[in-house]
Amino acid sequence: MKNHKISARFEQKKADRFVNFDQPGFFTTSERSYILSYILQETPFQEETKNGQKGDIGIEYLLNDDIYISWFPLHDGPYQIPSIEDKEEDEKVFLNDRQVLSMFWADWGRWFKYQPLNRVRIYFGDTVAMYFAWLGFYTKLLIFPAIVGTLVFAYDVYSVFNNEVIDSVCKESAPVSQVHEQLCPDCDEDCSKTEMEHYCMIFTIANAFNNGGSVFFAVFISFWSAFFLEFWKRYQITLAFLWSKADFKENQEPARPEYAVTCEEDDVRYNPITLRWEPYREQSILKTMTAITVVIITVVVVIITLISIIIYKIAVYTMFQKVSGGNLKPYAQSIASVSGSILQLVAITVLSQVYAWLAEKITLWENYRTETEYQNNLTVKRFIFEFFNYYGSCFYIAFFKGNFAGYPGNYTRLFGIRLDTCGPGGCLGELAENLAIIFLGKQILNNIQELLIPVIKTWWSRKKYNKYQGGRDDKEAIAISMTTPWESDNDLAVQENLFPEYLEMVIQYGFATMFVVAFPVAPLFALLNNIVEIRLDAKKYTELFKRPIPVNCMSIGIWYTILDYMASIAIITNAFVIAFTSDFISQVLWKFDRNDSLAGYVAGHLSVFPEGDCKYWDYRDEHGKPDTYWWKLKAVQFIFVVVFEHFVFSVVRMIDLLIPDIPEKLEALIHLEDSFAREMMKEVIEIDLEKLEEMRNRVAIKKRQRLKYT
Repeated sequence: MKNHKISARFEQKKADRFVNFDQPGFFTTSERSYILSYILQETPFQEETKNGQKGDIGIEYLLNDDIYISWFPLHDGPYQIPSIEDKEEDEKVFLNDRQVLSMFWADWGRWFKYQPLNRVRIYFGDTVAMYFAWLGFYTKLLIFPAIVGTLVFAYDVYSVFNNEVIDSVCKESAPVSQVHEQLCPDCDEDCSKTEMEHYCMIFTIANAFNNGGSVFFAVFISFWSAFFLEFWKRYQITLAFLWSKADFKENQEPARPEYAVTCEEDDVRYNPITLRWEPYREQSILKTMTAITVVIITVVVVIITLISIIIYKIAVYTMFQKVSGGNLKPYAQSIASVSGSILQLVAITVLSQVYAWLAEKITLWENYRTETEYQNNLTVKRFIFEFFNYYGSCFYIAFFKGNFAGYPGNYTRLFGIRLDTCGPGGCLGELAENLAIIFLGKQILNNIQELLIPVIKTWWSRKKYNKYQGGRDDKEAIAISMTTPWESDNDLAVQENLFPEYLEMVIQYGFATMFVVAFPVAPLFALLNNIVEIRLDAKKYTELFKRPIPVNCMSIGIWYTILDYMASIAIITNAFVIAFTSDFISQVLWKFDRNDSLAGYVAGHLSVFPEGDCKYWDYRDEHGKPDTYWWKLKAVQFIFVVVFEHFVFSVVRMIDLLIPDIPEKLEALIHLEDSFAREMMKEVIEIDLEKLEEMRNRVAIKKRQRLKYT
């Protein structure tokens, strides 16, 4: 331990205790950028007015007044690799950090290589490095569910060719064929009865997943989520220790300049972690309640949009039932479902952009003390909205569609329009179509946006900058842009934070875990997307974006809590999809009652409507009342949900208890380093405590004076 170097929070008073403090490389480039950015945001540029009002503080005010165009850390130089043809034979080629990252990290040909996370941290800062560490870890672990999900999907496809339930609907040669069974009309007017064979395609898709493989994969993905989160916690704390951030606490984080400027002189508190007085005032309850109200209103807007799309699907379905003499009738449900899902994807994209702007404005108005508090509250607001925005249609199709539609002679109506149903086979087939369109469409649109938006932002930045060049001729402007790095960097796009990147991946995580019964290849598509995503994001940060202002962190923050909640929701969701959305439990119960045979399953699932001389998909008697088998089935379905959920949650909890959050050896090293750091900072604590009581008395007197005159 003689040569062991202990890391601790830097204190100017103890500078002599830090190794190589007087050397140029003591602070990394990202740390220097962080220090400088904080100084720029806290430096006042206007003196206090005569009436005692504070002057403006921070460079953001200067930007708003057009005194400066922009501010950002400079890149280390160009990212293009210099040509060796112009060099002498014995002349060495030196690459800057940006060129090294562009060559060995952002290159598409290195998709199978490990990421140079330490270099990323030194160049871009902790938050960017932590994001790429999490993305790489998540992508690596996706290999397992991708392989298992592909095998389950292959088994589902194979089972289609030897399925007596599907054969009874699609083949006349089946032992108990229902091909020509007359089903009741799907609309109120000008609609004729439909033969069962018209539902063959959607019935096949739905029944492809009604097997034990789906149950196995639902259990597997739940256990995988638990292992993923537990092992990420261990990896995360290991990275934090290696990056000397294991002792970083939110209490050490300075107040945001936007917050500090609104505090009065006596709006302070003593921080026992930093041993300093810092700006502090209680959060406004009015602002918090207003923000909650805005979130609720936006969620209501999403629900209204979803209802509108439901009505659109009903209208399209009814129209295709009637046009072309009924020739498009077999495809009416698929056309309505697919077109509605595409429209839903467009609505999701538009609403997401609008709410992103609104959430940022509301959170800025709330004015949180630290950057972490600001980002956490912005994240929660946006994620609640995006959760309903992206998953709302899936929850509707899986758990609500068809369950409240009624039956022939007693249909439920919304604004005079009959609610839609799923048709024979249930809603699992439509859920699979909806998941495929929204999930894959979202990934394609996101990748296109990530390629085009930086280019558009760069073009706009150059166009915006041209107005500041009005006093110069073209040759002078070109000469400046060619010779100064700040001019060339100013043309690059700005990525203010990592929220869009995290949100994209967390939404993807939800699609890869929730409703996975209906779309088992979701983890495979997620894996393929992430292989591209890592290099695409690396290229954006290295070549297309301004260098971001570094921010200290020791974890992925509130995103871990969101992932943990989503893993729990996925367990419950998959249990209900297996039990109620699919026909798996229904078929198992039928086989149990009939000596392991599905013969007559479709015929037994059809109820008679005497007045219309037709049948419909349900378990009801001639009077429309649920029959005995319906009640028996519901009881078994609820029992399955309870058993599945308790079993999976128990195993997940056991995994959480058995796997320690911090590796044993690492925990010992952290405690050892912390004890040494406390010993070194002991003198500083003693000095600061001497002034503590004096400052407290001064603050108390000023608060009493302010209350006296208000």
